Amino acid sequence: MSETQEQIVWEGSQSQVLNFGIFVSMGIISLGIIVLSLLFFPLAAVLVLIPLAYIFVKWLVVKNHKYKVTTERIFYTTGIFSKKTEAMELYRVRDVDMYEPFWQRLFKLGNVALTTSDKTSGNFLLKAIPNPAELMNSIRKNVEQRRDVKRVRGVEFLDDDDTVENLT
Repeated sequence: MSETQEQIVWEGSQSQVLNFGIFVSMGIISLGIIVLSLLFFPLAAVLVLIPLAYIFVKWLVVKNHKYKVTTERIFYTTGIFSKKTEAMELYRVRDVDMYEPFWQRLFKLGNVALTTSDKTSGNFLLKAIPNPAELMNSIRKNVEQRRDVKRVRGVEFLDDDDTVENLT
């Protein structure tokens, strides 16, 4: 049985909407510093660089959270100077959920949460992404296809406390 070539399903990063509160609060602080420096001590205007630097760092952190969903795996890359990329096999995904917090829904964003049998990333969250319902359905479809190719099925066992434990 020949396997098809791995293809990119979706690629993107977190939205800067996550930083909205920080951008607004640091903007207000910057404005306050400028007003106070104009009224009392003009050289104090240099202090405005502190909240602006903080805004820049927060912007960089969110910009450098990259996701790539393929037909076989999900890649998650973080880091500004040094990069770290984690990969999770799709056949390990046990459950896919979507959360759309009110604030994110205003910008047509949402979160896709994955519960997996992966030892290093049991719960995985794709945060503040566009069209979360479309991505959730695409991941679910590709998980089923990967499981068929790998001939993997989730099995549920009842333990002594009658709770369900999933194994893949």
